[in-house]
Amino acid sequence: MKKTLPAYLGISFVWFSAHFGGGFASGRQIVAFFLNHQWTSLFMPAFSMLIMGLTFYFSMVIAAKFNTYDYSTWSKKVYGNLAPVMAPVFEIMFNALLVLVTAVAFATGGSTLAKAFGTPYMLNTVVLAAVIFVLTIYGADLVRKSATVVSLILIACIFIIYVPNIIYFFPKIIHNFAAVKSGEIVTGTQNSFLDTIWWAAKYGALQCCAIGAYIVHAQACPDKASLKKAAIVGFFINTVVMYLSYFGILAFVDQGVLKEAVPSLFVVMNGVGGAWMTVLISLCIVIGAVSTGVALVYGTTNRLANFFGRNMSEEERAAKRKIHCISSSAMLVIACWMVAQLGLIPLIGKGYGNIGWVSLLLLTVPILLRGLGLWRFAEDVPGKVAAE
Repeated sequence: MKKTLPAYLGISFVWFSAHFGGGFASGRQIVAFFLNHQWTSLFMPAFSMLIMGLTFYFSMVIAAKFNTYDYSTWSKKVYGNLAPVMAPVFEIMFNALLVLVTAVAFATGGSTLAKAFGTPYMLNTVVLAAVIFVLTIYGADLVRKSATVVSLILIACIFIIYVPNIIYFFPKIIHNFAAVKSGEIVTGTQNSFLDTIWWAAKYGALQCCAIGAYIVHAQACPDKASLKKAAIVGFFINTVVMYLSYFGILAFVDQGVLKEAVPSLFVVMNGVGGAWMTVLISLCIVIGAVSTGVALVYGTTNRLANFFGRNMSEEERAAKRKIHCISSSAMLVIACWMVAQLGLIPLIGKGYGNIGWVSLLLLTVPILLRGLGLWRFAEDVPGKVAAE
């Protein structure tokens, strides 16, 4: 990894690949959390990613400081004296998110493949499950490497899809924004500025739900300087890509794009590029689904592998680590695949907002308070992060 790219870049790309799932690639999340609200939503993607970036950084620092790289032991350090109650609640929330989001990834990817190639939905989800399983059983290093490759492909595709449309339709984007601001074009709910902030905060907190999938990678560069670089680069990449999607969809806000199930597909079908971009966005959605599944499943695989080896000696744990990882990944992938067969996409999509505010209260706020030094415990003695 160090021979090609710095480890902190790999961690940044893990964040991006987990964020860029089927829901984001379709444009549906940008519409639901931002464009469906008043014109001040223009500033909110950066605000959401700032929340996520700070939470990301402080979470990594806590993991490195206490050498806790699975989310169970890590959550005990976050909640301190409240851990007996709060740590189990966090685990329930994280695993619920894992199953729901990965199931959505299977379902979205399966549906996209069915439309693009006419292959059976169930077969498509089996193929996606197999790919995710293979990528999650070979350890954190492969996950970071695959995340880097996938992220670079996705970033390139997003630039190819949205930049030409933004340039070509730039006057129209300016006009549409002015029309939204004046009220000439009504975009979903036209509530207060505080409501727009609330939805942006929920989006940032929703992404924080997946923090358990990131902390395992902090051991690749456990010094604060590297972790800070990972957070800054991750913030920049995610924010830029969110704005490309935001402005690309805004160009068609006067044509009913906000009501489309897959807004990004509407953009490429009615904008610059035509048929070949339709194939490209379909590919993005499928790759995004896989990347999200890999990041989330591996985060829990690490936790389960540690759980299975909890009563073993260090030598026994090391010897059986591979078996524990394989069995853990298999269990998780099968569970998510089964949920995907229930066709819960609308239900899961509506639940994202609720997961967001629950995560904001139970996870994001405590981590920010810990990171900013506003909530301390006896064990928080002055000291350095490992290898600082």
